[in-house]
Amino acid sequence: MKQLVRHTIGQYSMIPPGTRVLCGLSGGADSVSLVLCLQELGYDICACHLHHGLRGAQADGDADFCRRLCEAHGIMFRLGHCDAAAEARRQKISVETAARQLRYDFFTRCAEELGAQRIATAHTADDNLETMLFHLIRGTGSAGLAGIPPVRDNIIRPLIAVERRQVEGFLKERGQDWCTDATNLDDSCTRNRLRHHVIPALREIEPAAARHALETANLLRQDNACLDSMAAVQDTQLEAESLLRLPEALQGRQIRQVMAQAGMPMGEISAKHIHGVCALARKKRGSVSLPGGRAVRRGEVLGIEKTAVPVAEIRLEPEKPMGFGAYTVQFTRKISDIHSSFKLYPISCDTIRLSDLSVRTWQRDDRMTLPGARGARSLKRLYAERGITPDVRDTLPILCCQGKIVAAAGIGTEQAFCGNAGFFAVRHKSGSTDREE
Repeated sequence: MKQLVRHTIGQYSMIPPGTRVLCGLSGGADSVSLVLCLQELGYDICACHLHHGLRGAQADGDADFCRRLCEAHGIMFRLGHCDAAAEARRQKISVETAARQLRYDFFTRCAEELGAQRIATAHTADDNLETMLFHLIRGTGSAGLAGIPPVRDNIIRPLIAVERRQVEGFLKERGQDWCTDATNLDDSCTRNRLRHHVIPALREIEPAAARHALETANLLRQDNACLDSMAAVQDTQLEAESLLRLPEALQGRQIRQVMAQAGMPMGEISAKHIHGVCALARKKRGSVSLPGGRAVRRGEVLGIEKTAVPVAEIRLEPEKPMGFGAYTVQFTRKISDIHSSFKLYPISCDTIRLSDLSVRTWQRDDRMTLPGARGARSLKRLYAERGITPDVRDTLPILCCQGKIVAAAGIGTEQAFCGNAGFFAVRHKSGSTDREE
């Protein structure tokens, strides 16, 4: 196995001389063998483990195992904790996707802290075959069938040509144990059923199935790189007619690139979603729901809009600028101190308690009465009348006092709180006020 790993590292120029490598260590057989193999090959390594807060005492045991393993082998180690389930609820994504995002964010932070220029993950040839099959049965294009790339930016996979049986043999030769995640034994998960039943059946037909899949993936990545360069786009929207004039082989790629530019969760985008957006491009108007957002056809433009992540309510201290999502907000009486890029909403200080100010985003039952209006109207309707799209509306700051709306960015000041003694100041962090107006 060591010879194969050494060859893979050289083939893809994974680790330049003098480079420190951070290893993602879960405690499973693959990651344990990754750490020990790279150390035996003489590389400068460190390791980290993220406790996702999902499996209780078993996860605690995995974290302790990783710590003890690194102590025994003199390897620098960092342990982190997070709540993947809470993050999934917050972003309205799957727990698996949230955990992956948190994990790679943690890897990046640890690499910076420990001075590592490369981050190594323990994906094997079996993982690659499993990923290719998973994408195939779910529906995908050649990008999905290209499997797991050996190198992506500063992420490297030194075990990508190694099969799981080789991993376990490597560890048994050294008398090294490892952790087994009970969730990996649950056949209700599609990936586990592929791992436990489909891949063994394929190996009975062709023992070198994983190696052949790896070769196929490498060829597909070469083709994809060429086609992606032909479909290159650096925007979150397209001209629908221009898209439709492209060969079909490029249409889907351009849509995927636009989705990526918009920050969509690409791991959850399937061929079905791409086909849906292509069909939308042939219509005059409409929208298509996507994981984490939607595609919208308005006039000649086809755009991708990411669902805004809700911003938590904050307490607002008078005269102190504070961050609120994509905005900077402040309540002040000193208008001379406010930069001209801020949008100002005048407030009567006699009608509010300065110690009870807060800022939040809109809620569906919110209503307010604007100066001169006959009565209260819903914020949803007021936003719509001003042409504020849902993706912007869901991020705009609203000033409240003791639960009552005082002023809403993009709309104005509530009639009961109008005055000129104070001001609710709002500025998009990009420096533009267009988002509030």
